[in-house]
Amino acid sequence: MSKQLQKKTKYKLIILLILTVFSCKHELEKPNWDIDLIVPIANTTININSIVKDSIISINENDSGLISLIYEEKIIDLNLDSIININSIIGEQTEKLDSINFKDIVIQDTSTIGELIVQIPFGTILFPNGSTEQIPPLPNVISNDTTFFDASEYFETMTLYNGDLSVTITNNFPTDISNISFTLINQTNQNIIASFYFPIISSGTSVSENASIAGQTIDKNIVAILNNLDVDPSNGPVTINYLDAIITQIKIENIGITEATAYFPDQELSQTLTENTFDFMGAQIKEIGIKEGLVIVNILSTLADTGRIVYNIPSLIKNGVSFSTENIVPPSVNGEMTKYQFNFDGYKLDLTGKENRIGGDTINTIYTEFYTFIDSTGELITIDDSDSLYFFTEFKVTPEYALGFLGYDSLKINNEYTVINAFSNIMNGDLDLDEVDLNLSINNYVGASAEITFHDLSSENTNTNTLILAGIDQNSGLNIINTPYTLNNASLSNGWLPIQPTTTNISLKADELLEIFPNRINTSADIYLNHNATPSLDGFLFTDFTIDASLNIEVPLTLIANDITLVDTVDFNYNENSSYIIEKLYLNVENGYPLDANIRLILLDNNDNVIDTLFNPSYIASAMINENYIVYEPSKTILESNQIEINNINSIIFFTEFSTADINEFISIYSSYSIDFVLSAKLKLTIGE
Repeated sequence: MSKQLQKKTKYKLIILLILTVFSCKHELEKPNWDIDLIVPIANTTININSIVKDSIISINENDSGLISLIYEEKIIDLNLDSIININSIIGEQTEKLDSINFKDIVIQDTSTIGELIVQIPFGTILFPNGSTEQIPPLPNVISNDTTFFDASEYFETMTLYNGDLSVTITNNFPTDISNISFTLINQTNQNIIASFYFPIISSGTSVSENASIAGQTIDKNIVAILNNLDVDPSNGPVTINYLDAIITQIKIENIGITEATAYFPDQELSQTLTENTFDFMGAQIKEIGIKEGLVIVNILSTLADTGRIVYNIPSLIKNGVSFSTENIVPPSVNGEMTKYQFNFDGYKLDLTGKENRIGGDTINTIYTEFYTFIDSTGELITIDDSDSLYFFTEFKVTPEYALGFLGYDSLKINNEYTVINAFSNIMNGDLDLDEVDLNLSINNYVGASAEITFHDLSSENTNTNTLILAGIDQNSGLNIINTPYTLNNASLSNGWLPIQPTTTNISLKADELLEIFPNRINTSADIYLNHNATPSLDGFLFTDFTIDASLNIEVPLTLIANDITLVDTVDFNYNENSSYIIEKLYLNVENGYPLDANIRLILLDNNDNVIDTLFNPSYIASAMINENYIVYEPSKTILESNQIEINNINSIIFFTEFSTADINEFISIYSSYSIDFVLSAKLKLTIGE
């Protein structure tokens, strides 16, 4: 509420107080009389601050008070995030069962000379322990002898696509043994695993034989059947020691499992050291600072045992520490992937590949290390060749900056517009501005040259469907439209922020652009990054500092006006009171502008419907001016209206049409100029009965 409205309210309170006092009943007398009052009920002032309401318009005045309007607005502010966009999947890989290692299986049996002698008739008598005897030839001394080998500490059963079985026999008898033949079978199904033959094994020596068992199914219980063993005669008397033995060792190695129920040991499944290259559409980037970053590692494990991953990106660094993570991978349920999400905000990513890589540094390349493990549960689990660890990583990165060559990119500004509210209070009329300067500053904060071509730069009044296209650049003498402008690359201070931008200035005469009272500025342009430039890794882009263009318009308020219509709306509240009536309305106008005016008041209800019009229209003389057309005294006008029906009025619109037609000279507007309106009501009060 304006100060004048506040005064109006005070006046009403005074009137009500008077009515209250004189309405008291007196027992002795009841006098009555009429009182006439003139009370202000609405007011407004139109000056430069009420005319120009756009917050981006500043008002400047010189020492003499002459006003200039300064309009500053950014009309281009490019978002270049898309130039360096990392939104991709890398590192997709499947680790299958054939990569699972199984440690060598070693089982053995010992047969002593004492156990052999016991099986010979009268053996203990002929060859007592500790005696020295000549051992005669003993052919077929052992035949179809069965020995059980227990591998249950390793596995229950396993089917192999690869595997080698070796048998090593160590002869610690005091004489040679020969013609050794035996067969290994599975106890459960009696299937033969392998057969071996050793012609001779000298005393005190060991002999080994190998056999492939690829394709075989091996049970935990292996039976060795010794088909034959001959004991050769000794070379003279020898000492009989019942503890001397033949040791048989079975070793299964190079195990490749097709299917197994076993105790799988802790092991590394895979070691994936890779360089992945991003496609930046021609850009050659060596480093990125990450504003917002997210990496999702997706893993599908069909293994029944617990898995584990270690994921390293040595070139991804924050606070001097490279990124590394280790996570447990449970068996997948219902085929659902396990996801691990890592935040990379604030990290720096080196894209020159692996440190000390063969061939030297590269570009657009990230080096990663991905390790997969099985962590043993200590329990029997079953794994087959369909089991696997499948994984891939998703990179979603918004850069804060990028260093390198930014590529040959084309950017379009299509039919963009900037809203101007500066002239919203000016309804219509003709305006001739003396001189208006428009400066368009294009700032390049990017470490890459560019070329910009405007296809549209215009002011538009959408209310009147009027459009004015920008014209000649005062600096070059060329039309700004369709003329390419080169934007030189910016530079950094000591290789880092702050940025030293380059600025390209375009100067235009903007009288016509503003004389239509535009409510928006239209822009359309093409920008070509690194236009005809040679690739250089010294380029840079900081996404908060790109390429922008700002309009600066200085409008000295020296003008010729014809029926320039200004409006100002004032809230109004009036409550009818039977104690008084309105006889007449007065409008006091004090015009401090060197402009003739025609005024009228529009009365609106709560729904902004027009109830009536007052003083339609009424002439208001201009202020008195000197030989320099400067106001030295305002004009004063009092208008009367017999319109007394002002009930249900919610607001009043003050319409003012200014004109300099009588002078036909450019008139300067000063900060002290204003036009003041005071609407008053003549009230008749009846006091008493």
